[in-house]
Amino acid sequence: MKIVKSDFLKNVGTLFSGSFIAQLIGFGTTVILANFLYDADEFGQLEGLLKMATVLVAIAGLRYEVAIVVEDDINEAQNLTRLSLVLNTATSVILLLVILLLKNTIAAFFNIENSNTLLLLPLFVWSMSCTETVINWRNRSKEYKIISTNRLLTSATSAGYKLGHPFIELFKGNGLIYGHLLGQLIALIHITKKLPFAIFNTSVDTLKSIALKYRSFAVFSSPAALLNILATSMPVFMILAFDGTTSAGYFGNAYKLSYLPMSMLAMALGQVFFERISRIKKDKEAASQMAHWLFNAMFFAALFPVVILAVWGDKIAPYILGEQWTETGIYIQITILFYFAMFMTSSFSSAFSTYKKLNQQLIYNGIFLISAFLALYLGYTIGGSTRVALAWFAMVGTILRIAVLNYFFFLFGKNLITKTIFAILITGILIYLGFGIKEGF
Repeated sequence: MKIVKSDFLKNVGTLFSGSFIAQLIGFGTTVILANFLYDADEFGQLEGLLKMATVLVAIAGLRYEVAIVVEDDINEAQNLTRLSLVLNTATSVILLLVILLLKNTIAAFFNIENSNTLLLLPLFVWSMSCTETVINWRNRSKEYKIISTNRLLTSATSAGYKLGHPFIELFKGNGLIYGHLLGQLIALIHITKKLPFAIFNTSVDTLKSIALKYRSFAVFSSPAALLNILATSMPVFMILAFDGTTSAGYFGNAYKLSYLPMSMLAMALGQVFFERISRIKKDKEAASQMAHWLFNAMFFAALFPVVILAVWGDKIAPYILGEQWTETGIYIQITILFYFAMFMTSSFSSAFSTYKKLNQQLIYNGIFLISAFLALYLGYTIGGSTRVALAWFAMVGTILRIAVLNYFFFLFGKNLITKTIFAILITGILIYLGFGIKEGF
């Protein structure tokens, strides 16, 4: 187990180093962008478009990209990669046709002033989904340096254009959107460079055969992923529908200051854990030891930043972004415990695929989506504000995330009940003490 941990940490470190630098670039850029160059409405436009793209990316390849990591046979994994890329492209073309027909209706529903912005959505979906597919191939091959460099390159390219757009204006419109898209396209070009196999060296029959063999991913995992992404993206969609792009911009930057830093670590841990647990899944002792060790490391790594944001988020956000972003700080305080629970579960979510529990994943995500929608809808219709809606969403989401986290550890072979109780108690006590200190000052 010591060797496994050492190798595990080495691979995570390789991935996280690039993610950490990319996050620093993104964070530093956001401070400048929010203070001097863009307003909340422009941030909200980007947030809405990205959430739409994220939802569609989840199903663009019908989740065949997940099977790439699980598959032991290299030829089968290559064909899964090809199949996923074909499906990503087909989905993006269909999406373009739909937007050409319905862009005005979609724009009106989400309070998007310029409906032509939606024409960029298919390009977002194609570049993001294809990049994710090839990253899964690189993950399977343990090419973590390439993945790490890819994240760094994406962040640097995106940040550079966003900063320069107001001064050069190569294109009229929201520079945040153009910069993000440019970063995604550069990411795709970089990650696909020098692949060890020809992408188009296949046949229709081969793709059909591989699609049928792994159809459970399309039947169960794809709808489950769609439901999960819809649920986690639901706050942005509901804020856009009920409160507009400005509030969506506040929420988007709250996400960037709170969960996004944690997500970088969770993504690095999750990718390496997925590859490793796929190899040792039959050894319950080794699997449970690794999972418990990872839980401990994640909890104590995030605990104090979470407590600080829960107590002082309303002061931190306007201090960093400017006084006009005070509402962002309130949103951070409301949602941080949900994002803490989300951080703790995200690295282990591959258990659904690893242990072939895709039908349970579908059921859970269905419950999550319905609960998220009802919490937000009732929060707006009864509570009457975005703050209330987010509070109800965060409470429901936290409970469900804690429940599914315990289910993952049941699959790994050793329950998490005692540690869950301890984690809740220690987090609650520290936040209580934190507010006491805050009031004392």
